[in-house]
Amino acid sequence: MERKHKDNNQKDPHELILFNEDTGKMSKVFEPEPLEYVDQEDKIKMVYKLVPFGGNYLYSLLITNQSDDPITKVKIRIIFPGFFKLCRSTPPTLILESLESEEDESNSDQTEIEQQQVVMEFESLEKNSKKQINLYLCPLFLEEKGAIRSFVTFINNADFIRAIDTDAIPIQFDPFSIERKIIPTSEIKQFLEKPWIKKAIKSIGIGLDSQLDENYYFEHINKIIEAHNFQLIMNVVNNKISWFFGTDLVSGNDVLIICQVSGHKIEWLAASSNPHLLISLLTKFITVFESEMITLGHIASKEQIYTLECKYCGNTLAYFPLKGESIECNKCNYEQIVWN
Repeated sequence: MERKHKDNNQKDPHELILFNEDTGKMSKVFEPEPLEYVDQEDKIKMVYKLVPFGGNYLYSLLITNQSDDPITKVKIRIIFPGFFKLCRSTPPTLILESLESEEDESNSDQTEIEQQQVVMEFESLEKNSKKQINLYLCPLFLEEKGAIRSFVTFINNADFIRAIDTDAIPIQFDPFSIERKIIPTSEIKQFLEKPWIKKAIKSIGIGLDSQLDENYYFEHINKIIEAHNFQLIMNVVNNKISWFFGTDLVSGNDVLIICQVSGHKIEWLAASSNPHLLISLLTKFITVFESEMITLGHIASKEQIYTLECKYCGNTLAYFPLKGESIECNKCNYEQIVWN
């Protein structure tokens, strides 16, 4: 049994709550070197990358026409696995389509992987101009692997149809194994303020017409985090907020988890120097929570769990509105209805 020590330097819990910070600032893009494909004429380029963005992934595709003539009838297709949900995109006018399942040749059992694609068409890409597409992808579960790839067709200045594509970016979520670790409450704020620490938030609302038992759900999400071997550092029952700490034995990175229940809103904040680990952990917490809520009969399906991210900018919404009511994002000021 672990011995609990009294911390004489305990901070006021309100100093440790960072949920009210601008989540747009917290969701900093982790920038690897982008990959690049150049077609045979060295005139049309595609630069693409897949990077962590808060609790999601960002796939970015930049098409550049460096020639002295336009290309016309441009069609872009981006194919990605079905274990991703398209949260939002820029531009927002993309068409999302389901594709037939394909066999995963990397698996000996030839597992079929569901595929999706987004399609965008435009009349022309003028000379010395460019077009960028950003897809914000939310993992639905961690057990599968797949790839994301882009295809572009167009008519060149000689009226020939050309087709170029990118190499596939393999996707496999990082495994993790947490070991409990104790940190004084006086050091939590210092840990969060270290410049190399990345932060990610996942916030959900539970679509129930009845009153939510906050104490019950707060206890339940605490049990889920403890079941993944995190050490409870502090628990403020009146405010329904807890702090947990641990070390990932796979990557060697320390991780801080903060969870909170407020009304019908449940929120997790994860902080670590490893942004991929944050996505894996937050996805795991939510999938376990959804599964247990269905098993216990509290909800009928996952459709009663709503992601509280702004549909336009991705900022975390301040609260879970009532059914049919709109909420204004406190970052971009767009009004939206979360559930009907």
